Amino acid sequence: MLELGAGADILRAIGWLYIGFAAALLWACLWFPRRWWQKIVWAVAVLLVFLLPMYWRQAEKSRIVDARKARYEKGKALFDERCKTAGAKIYKTVEDVEGVLLQEVWPNSGDSDWHDPHWSNAGLPGQYGAESYIQSFIMFEHQSHPPQRGYLNTKDRGAHDWYKTLPGYAFVDVKESDGFVYRYRPVREVPPELKSMSRERLSGATARYAISFRGITANPADRDQWVAGMTVLITDTQNNEVIAEKTWYSFERGFGSKSGWRSPWLFAITCPELTEGESSRYATRFFVDQVLKPKQEN
Repeated sequence: MLELGAGADILRAIGWLYIGFAAALLWACLWFPRRWWQKIVWAVAVLLVFLLPMYWRQAEKSRIVDARKARYEKGKALFDERCKTAGAKIYKTVEDVEGVLLQEVWPNSGDSDWHDPHWSNAGLPGQYGAESYIQSFIMFEHQSHPPQRGYLNTKDRGAHDWYKTLPGYAFVDVKESDGFVYRYRPVREVPPELKSMSRERLSGATARYAISFRGITANPADRDQWVAGMTVLITDTQNNEVIAEKTWYSFERGFGSKSGWRSPWLFAITCPELTEGESSRYATRFFVDQVLKPKQEN
């Protein structure tokens, strides 16, 4: 049995006192009245006084449990329905891609986002943002159990019998808030834990293939059930053709509960599942490199 200290002992003692007091009153009702009908009336009165509050409390608990169950089933049914349209649609793949263009950068998230049912990026609640998002595209991927997705690192560990290393892109072009495009490249000479990148303003042509994302807002009532969606698009900027897209949905089964110091959206389940390696942190990178194959000599 889980012990909760002195507080639990006090509550347990109060409970036994309550039961003892009720038992004493019931005994008195059956002992002191001279007539049998008086004994029955007083005994019934004592039982009603002590048992009715317990019944009401239990009925209220059952009502709450039933309401939560009904809400969960409604939310889960909605999530399952949305998941029927989730997944990747790849219309074209491209080999030996050296770099990509980020039309926008996934923003960092914080506690206020994780507690907001209308958070715009809740469709991929665990994805890293800001500099980590940019850097994910130029990092190496290390797969311990190929072809399962692995983890990202700035260091090339080479090929071995029990794992393999896959390159990222040689550069990432980023459209930033000042209106200019900046090119980021990995700096391999520094210790990998620094995760360093170089950054320079681009004056020439940008990478041909662009990556963008958009939250799914077609069904605003979904957010009442803590269901959110996100779509990532890969576009050929030469003809503005979408060559691939992928949609995810997330469902926060606790409906925003903060009990146990929860950060609600970080407990969400996602379809398609993001369970391999660091796929929950770098979902966009792990989709993009299946469409735009990084050049192996990078």
